[in-house]
Amino acid sequence: MGKIFAAALLAASLVLPAAAADLIGARGFVASLYVRKTADRHFVYSSPRVLTMELYALAQNGGAALGYDPICQCRNNDGLSAQIVSVTGDDRQAIAQLLLRFDAGKVAPPQHVTLILTRAPLAGWKIADIRSARIPSLKAWLQRRQFPGGSSAGLAHTP
Repeated sequence: MGKIFAAALLAASLVLPAAAADLIGARGFVASLYVRKTADRHFVYSSPRVLTMELYALAQNGGAALGYDPICQCRNNDGLSAQIVSVTGDDRQAIAQLLLRFDAGKVAPPQHVTLILTRAPLAGWKIADIRSARIPSLKAWLQRRQFPGGSSAGLAHTP
């Protein structure tokens, strides 16, 4: 009985570090998005390197109508700084809460952005959805754009 308990305790202790490592990987993925974003002014959000295949396909078909980059919530990323508030989840899915600021325009309040992440086998973490005050779900908005009569009203505001 003692050996079974010890084996179960050992197995549980191995699972926790793996899940923690996965969340650290998710945090690193999110951080790399914004390091790349501030270093490369021509970075395009609709890249298969950062989006799930489903979101990438939707963005290819309807993303041009956005008129801004939903990762930075901007057209121009000058002065962009991102603060990762939290990353929660497990080894397959995570939710990253961020605050985006534009130092050049200190008058503007920070933008709250949520990245819904999925861990793809062999490909690592990818963005499955982006949520903000501007668009509660980028994925749902892009899906609606696939059908006639979809509306993009109210999406032209950018810092």
